[in-house]
Amino acid sequence: MSAPDIIILGGGAAGCMAAIQAGQRGKKVLLIDGGARVGGKIPISGGGRCNFTNRGASAEHYLSENPHFAKSALGRFTPEDTEAWVAGAGIQYHEKKLGQLFCTRSAMEMVDLLERDLGAAGVELKLNARIEGLEALPGGGYRAYGDGWQASAPKAVLALGGPSYPSLGASDLAWRIAKGLGLALVDGAPALDGFVWNAEDASHFDDLQGLSLDVRLGTGGKSFDEAILFTHKGLSGPAALQGSLYWKPGQLVELNLWPGTDAGVDLLSFKHRFQRRYVVDWLAERLPRRLAERWDELMGPKADKLERISDKALTEAALRFQKVSFIPAGTVGYHKAEVARGGVSTAELDQRTLECKKAPGLHIVGEAVDVTGELGGYNFQWAWASGAAAGRALGDAG
Repeated sequence: MSAPDIIILGGGAAGCMAAIQAGQRGKKVLLIDGGARVGGKIPISGGGRCNFTNRGASAEHYLSENPHFAKSALGRFTPEDTEAWVAGAGIQYHEKKLGQLFCTRSAMEMVDLLERDLGAAGVELKLNARIEGLEALPGGGYRAYGDGWQASAPKAVLALGGPSYPSLGASDLAWRIAKGLGLALVDGAPALDGFVWNAEDASHFDDLQGLSLDVRLGTGGKSFDEAILFTHKGLSGPAALQGSLYWKPGQLVELNLWPGTDAGVDLLSFKHRFQRRYVVDWLAERLPRRLAERWDELMGPKADKLERISDKALTEAALRFQKVSFIPAGTVGYHKAEVARGGVSTAELDQRTLECKKAPGLHIVGEAVDVTGELGGYNFQWAWASGAAAGRALGDAG
């Protein structure tokens, strides 16, 4: 390839999509990544099956200081477009639940698809390249550089993601590059990574690891009806991962162990049917037995059989079971977080093209931007959509 028109840093989902779209429009694209293959987190995503989109993806499922920012890109490369792209490649997939689409065989099929389309679009790949920085050139354009290499082009795309899963080579380099170019950042934090008990709660629950149940978990103004999983350090499972996206240090997390029903009515009905049984027997109808015993020990009425406990006391106890709150010590951290929230402020970017207002010709896409999706394929859809928006804009430019 002669001198490229566009340099793309990062060969994850967003960077690859930007490269494919620009290459299909006749641009000479150089895609640079530190891995041996493109794809970033794709091989480990979705338990090795890649939850590549969600049929219900819309801006309401994303956290950002500008809740409307994602609408433009998501509206122009939709979940239907992603599904058609995957289906057209002959990849078998299925809906697991709640609109989540997974590869039926292997996530590596998505990597193969990206490599096929990159090749067809004439994109040049520079792999196993340690990326160290990107700078604006005095006369216009951008220079990327690393250990023993450099490359320049009139336009560039920053698609290096965030610092979640550093074991895969992830870092905060995209944020550091953006800051060096004078762009504002929204404070970053690990997200979709679950909660760590505070010391008191750890003493109550750290021996219950492996137990799971369906709950309603609420925090930060959002609630999720999904499963939680007790670990040796805290809470994981879909509901906890979702909640961690919206939680901030010091905030309460609330658990409803009886979502969709009135626990007080339920307990009184149980009493009238089984007066000589115990509160823990009622709890065990909905909870794992070990957890029922622990919750009864901590919050149950201090009495014997149900017939000896007043209806008022049982109703009050039921409310305690239905609304359990705690303040986590924190979340698990970047080493386990599926994504990082925060990043380059959307105020710095054009919402249609993802081009930087202060750095013309530079587009920033994917996880590096302050747009973070909930669990369930939303972050991959943002990667495809934001990458497509930037790639098409670059490809259609003169």
